[in-house]
Amino acid sequence: PQVAVVCGSCVAGGAYIPTMAEESVIVDKIGTLFLAGPPLVKAATGESVSPEDLGGARLHTQVSGCADHFAASEEEAYECIRSVVSTLNRVPAPEGQEEHDSPLYSPEELLGLAPQHYSCSLPVKLILSRVLDGSRFQEFKANYGTTLVTGFGHVEGHLLGVVANNGEVSHDAALKGSHFVQLCGHRGIPMLFLQNTAPQPAGPTSLSQAHSNRLKAQASMMAAVACAAVPKITIVIGGSYGSDSYVMVG
Repeated sequence: PQVAVVCGSCVAGGAYIPTMAEESVIVDKIGTLFLAGPPLVKAATGESVSPEDLGGARLHTQVSGCADHFAASEEEAYECIRSVVSTLNRVPAPEGQEEHDSPLYSPEELLGLAPQHYSCSLPVKLILSRVLDGSRFQEFKANYGTTLVTGFGHVEGHLLGVVANNGEVSHDAALKGSHFVQLCGHRGIPMLFLQNTAPQPAGPTSLSQAHSNRLKAQASMMAAVACAAVPKITIVIGGSYGSDSYVMVG
């Protein structure tokens, strides 16, 4: 397994290193990723652009998806890396029953959170906070493809990967889901899928290209789910409609 922290400038060939790692963290204001820096952009196009706008932390965690975790400081970045290492699943689970933390919010509230109508989806983190040990959730690509929530947590001491959607699985969300599912498959981590999709109205024909790209990304996620040889559990907590139900079937 490879993890990377971008706490400086990664230019040209060096920009590929963190993007090829299993998980990467980029530090705000000081971490940058680009194939050509601002001086070369200025020489080639005449455009003046700052390093942050060209390849900063917010760009790569919210728009491009090249980095997985945003950190406000180097200290936060290394704390994040420690959490990442804890999910590599390299140490065998101890034998016997271990004590685990209860969720901070009562699981008895789950029935009250169930939607009465499936024309809308509910914030899935409300569910996770009532299921996971200590309500702790290490989110993966939190700022990218936000209609899909992915990350790691524990249930009664057992590590698992969570794939939960807040509405339709968009193009970026499907790419994120594909990446995360492959991580779980490589690390041998069981997965929990939470289906939570509201029915989507038909879009205009002008959106056909965007829809085509979305289908390709969803197909990539479906292939990743099919090839991940780990236990999978699917729970329908809201609606389950259309192609989104295929990628979230677990």
